[in-house]
This record gives sequence, structure tokens and C-alpha cells, in this order.
Amino acid sequence: MTRVFLLGARGGGGEEVFVRDLASSPPSGVSYALALDHHESVPGARARPAEEILFNRVVHPFLWPLPGLRSYDVAPEVDLVHVHNHPTRLRCARACPVVYSVGGSGYPHYMETYLGWSSERVRARYRRARAIYRRLGIRSEIATPERVDAVVVFSDFAADRLAAFSVPRDKIHVIPPGFEVPPPVRTRREGSFTFLLVGREPLRKGADLAVEAIRGLRARGLDVRLRLVGDGEYPSWAGDGIEGHGTVPRDVLFRDFYGHADAVLVPSRAEGYGFAAVEAMGMGLPVIVARRDALPEIVGDAGLVAEPEARALAHAMASLATDPDGARALGERARERFEALFTRARARSALGALYRTLLEGR
Repeated sequence: MTRVFLLGARGGGGEEVFVRDLASSPPSGVSYALALDHHESVPGARARPAEEILFNRVVHPFLWPLPGLRSYDVAPEVDLVHVHNHPTRLRCARACPVVYSVGGSGYPHYMETYLGWSSERVRARYRRARAIYRRLGIRSEIATPERVDAVVVFSDFAADRLAAFSVPRDKIHVIPPGFEVPPPVRTRREGSFTFLLVGREPLRKGADLAVEAIRGLRARGLDVRLRLVGDGEYPSWAGDGIEGHGTVPRDVLFRDFYGHADAVLVPSRAEGYGFAAVEAMGMGLPVIVARRDALPEIVGDAGLVAEPEARALAHAMASLATDPDGARALGERARERFEALFTRARARSALGALYRTLLEGR
């Protein structure tokens, strides 16, 4: 049994979902000890809270918005360390490979597209981080890639972004996050054609675009409705043909929302990856995504791609709502693509093979 210390973080979004799912369904022959919280110790890895607190209070303000430091003593029984998204200071009792996985499309992408930083400002921040991290022996997939054995990303888009920041290509491995294969959604019933949008941060997710599009379609006489779920603001957005729901448990999300949708919208203005798009494809639902970041790569020819603006989104939505047979066929192609690329079994097999390659090389 390969013993892996898995270090992640809370947050409630796709990043935490990814790490929790990985810990609950590891690759064959792998046993994880998962730490999510700062200062949390687990079997085989003892946190160094004083070091974390000192760094994060004194040094980290000069490195924001990069993640804060996690610091651990790693016991000799640990075979490999897998870190998701955090710079780390590891004192390993024996040499063991260190794998980093990068949620979304990496922090440079986050800083540019979510925070609006210029590329030069992002690079300047990483130059500062590199100088500090190297002096203090801190590992980071971008600032100190020489201290990392492999970097796992979810998409080719993310791989290109990291390579642009001088992460060696031979260290980058594209392994999409694995998802359980759900039962496909029931055949469409009579009534309003229902679009679903899932996610926090309504404006980044393009929820306002979806609302504007649905209002325009209803004004044209199309029998359509929109359901928004995943953010506390959504209930206040409810109106004619529009439902708004806050955060719901994942079993409720799949049963009561994906399970009663005819199509799913991901019209994000910025999106690191797009978990909702993959989840919808797994349910056999047609998906409309924005022409942004990794989203077109995810759906390929098994989804519709539109510019993130209301008119283009409405045009794509109308093409599905007025052609139920075509929408059903697109959903079937989405399911086929999901089964070929995004299943949990495929992802775990690829990750397990990477672990074995690294361990055999030591």
C-alpha cells in the first residue's frame, strides 16, 4: 500500500470537492491521510502551526493573493506527498516525491481574470515569491518548480498557462478531475424547457447574462424558464420564469436540480475549470458554455459555445429550446464524451500511474 499525505484546503467550491473526492476514492493501492485545515495534523504529517502563523502574518501580506503557507514534518512511513494549491515547507524524514495539483487554471490565471491584474503585475508578484521561497526552502509549483517532482493540471489550457510561467513541460501532467458516473437524466417531459445555472459568484458565473437571455426569450413567446442555484444572492433574483436558490447539498443538487433540467448554462466571464459543465455532461444534459478559458476544451464538439454576452447566449439557448430532439442528441454526445474523458476510474488510473512512476524513479 502506498501511503500518501494529501494536503488540501477548505473553501466549499470545486477545489474542496476535488480533494475530498480524491481522498474518499483513492487510486488502487493508495491510502491517503488528508489535511484540509491550517495547523491540522494527520497520521504521518505533523503541522507546524507556529511557523505557519509567523509566515502568514509577517511575510504573506507581501505575497497576497498567493495562498498562505502550510508547514509540516513528514514521517518516514509516508511514501509520497500530494499538495493541492498551497506553497509548503516540508521536512521529510526520508526522501519522497512531492506532487502538486493545481485547481482551475492556476493562480496566475486567477490573478489576471478574477482579480484583473496585469500580466506584468502577476509576474512581478511571482518574482518576489520566488526570491522568498528559495531563501526559506518553500515548495511551489510555479515559484520553485525545481522543488516539485510533478504538477497535475486539469486541462491543456492550464498546462499552457503554467508553461508560460516557466514550469518545465516534462513536469506537467494533464489529468482531468474524475467524476462518478451518474445515471442519465430522465427523458424530457412536457412543459417549460428548463435551463439550470450552478455556481457561486453570480456575476463571474454570468448569471446576469442568463437572466437577461431568459427574459428576452420569454418576451419572444418561448416557453422557457431558468433555475439558479449555489449562491445566497439567487433567491433575490427570482422573478417571472426565474427561480433562485442558495447553496444546497450535493445530493440535492444532483437529484432536484440537474435531475430536473433540460440544459445547463456555464456562461462564465472567467472560469478556472468548469465542474458544473462536466457534471452536466455526465448526466447526459446538453451544455452551453462561454468561449472562455478551459470551457470550450471541456465540451469539445459535445456542447455549444457562445460568447459571454446575453444576445449570443440567448441565441444558443433558443436553438436548444426550439429543437428538443437536437438537444437530446447533444446531451447523448455529452454523455459519451464524459465517459471517454472524465470518469473517476480514468482519472484515478492516470494519477496512480504517475505516483508509481515517481516512486520507481527514486
